[in-house]
Amino acid sequence: MKKFISSIPRSALSVLLALAPLSVGAVLVEPGAELPVFALNDQHDKPVLIGPATRCLVFAAEKSVNEFVTRLFEENVKSHQKNEGLVYVSDISAMPAMISRMFAIPKLRELPFQVALARQASLVADLPRRAGFATVLTIRSGKVTQVQYAQTEAQLRQAIVAAQ
Repeated sequence: MKKFISSIPRSALSVLLALAPLSVGAVLVEPGAELPVFALNDQHDKPVLIGPATRCLVFAAEKSVNEFVTRLFEENVKSHQKNEGLVYVSDISAMPAMISRMFAIPKLRELPFQVALARQASLVADLPRRAGFATVLTIRSGKVTQVQYAQTEAQLRQAIVAAQ
């Protein structure tokens, strides 16, 4: 093995090693697969564990999607609906650090519910996504049983209710 590695040109080896972390998380979570256990911090820097107790995971990777997900979660808080096992994950990795620090996170801290923040894209690379849609994963006993996509608050509400 050592001989094989030493036969690879250094420039090619550098490229392969640089790309290796990208390929590790390239397998998307799909129905029947186990949801990987991982932890993120919320908008108050408190840990959020995505694991055995998670029954429904709502994932948003775009600002416009986060806006309608946030409205729905605010509505649930106002109507005092408790959604045990429901986790909202927002991918903010593409946002410039200065913008997130100065504007986005302070605004998120005003929300009356928890938002798990993915500040590094690699942490949520396995989660399925579609442009313009929120992803809703239904999870039972640690396994994903269903993947749904919602483009509106009404579709998202329906998907969350079905997942509970």
